[in-house]
Amino acid sequence: MTTSEDTQAHWTVISPTTWPDAPAEMSVSTYTEIEECPRRWALGAAEYPDLWGGRGYPPRLQVAALAGSVVHLALEIITKRLTRAGAPSQDHPLATQVLKELGGYTNVVQGCVEHLLKRFANNPRARPLMEYAQRTLQGQVPALRMRVQAMLARLHLTAGAAASAPTTASTPQRISLTNGTYPEVELRAKCIGWKGKADLLVLADDACEITDFKTGAADEAHKFQVRVYAVLWRLDDELNPSGRLVNRLVLAYDSHDVDVSPPSAQEVDELGQELLRRRRAAESALAARPPAARPSAENCRYCSVRHLCDAYWAGTAQVVSDDGRFADVELKIVGRHGPTSWDAVVVRARSLPAKSPALLRLQQPTEFKVGTHLRVLDGALARDPEDAAAPIIVTLGAFSETYHLAPRSPERPGARATP
Repeated sequence: MTTSEDTQAHWTVISPTTWPDAPAEMSVSTYTEIEECPRRWALGAAEYPDLWGGRGYPPRLQVAALAGSVVHLALEIITKRLTRAGAPSQDHPLATQVLKELGGYTNVVQGCVEHLLKRFANNPRARPLMEYAQRTLQGQVPALRMRVQAMLARLHLTAGAAASAPTTASTPQRISLTNGTYPEVELRAKCIGWKGKADLLVLADDACEITDFKTGAADEAHKFQVRVYAVLWRLDDELNPSGRLVNRLVLAYDSHDVDVSPPSAQEVDELGQELLRRRRAAESALAARPPAARPSAENCRYCSVRHLCDAYWAGTAQVVSDDGRFADVELKIVGRHGPTSWDAVVVRARSLPAKSPALLRLQQPTEFKVGTHLRVLDGALARDPEDAAAPIIVTLGAFSETYHLAPRSPERPGARATP
């Protein structure tokens, strides 16, 4: 990659040393990603010690997704404090004191923005966008605060039943939970090898409820996820040794709640066996070297490692924006055009004919060797409407990334990026 002061990063694509093993315990999000594309999960989970010190491949900084994460984290923080104080809702007098101690909703949301952005501080892919993300999210604080307040307004906790999962100074102790309200409970069903984290678990003599906060659009997959949590609770022999069933499941969206039918004892058994089968199928898919790739326009649109996947570039799934103005393009450099531009030909792109002449425009002077192959993500496309023979202009913007293709090694069949 170029220096940290540069606004445009240029990378080299090489292959990972080893492919990762399947996770020891499956979660809904992990299983969904493996099912959609085993290669994508494996490329993202492989280790890249030459690139950075973080786990897996550094993810792209998606500001829209971060906004939802800010709301979710703020809900977690406030819910935990309300629970600890024994306040049943945000309108209770105890809740007023809790919010005062937290500095108010705006302060909580701003703190969440800073906390989440710090997670990207050592992420080399996020560096060019950090200032933009900071500015954008800070500008959204009033709207994010309203989303948090709207979701909390519908939340009703068990009055006077402050509780939290028992812990020690170093390691959580997974022991039987009594009546109370428990935010962020990790559920583990060892007998089937699955785990999940319930946003809110409420236990009472006549109630066993799980609420999952959702900060995006409603999706049928969310119902499956929260029903999986009900199975995990039933099968968690440490937190729930009596095998108590959930009697209410709630998906809490920004504007409304959705009640989901909780599974019966028989349905828990059936779904538990189905989850076991799914975990084994995922393990089998990941045992292949390399794991199978399943490129499609839908699967690859938001894939953060698509530039590393040869199957993606070999097919016709390359990303193109709905209006056709932005696209992923593989180019071959054929000569210098100017201080910040290079002549090229199109090698692969869903929206462009192969071998079409192209002009690559950069934000700053950059040296390439003639014959270099580049994979461009989210390049801006432009054509001269009056000259069909004119080259296609590919312009790199703030959200674009470029990757040099390194020579292939038969022993290293994947792809990774190193500076």
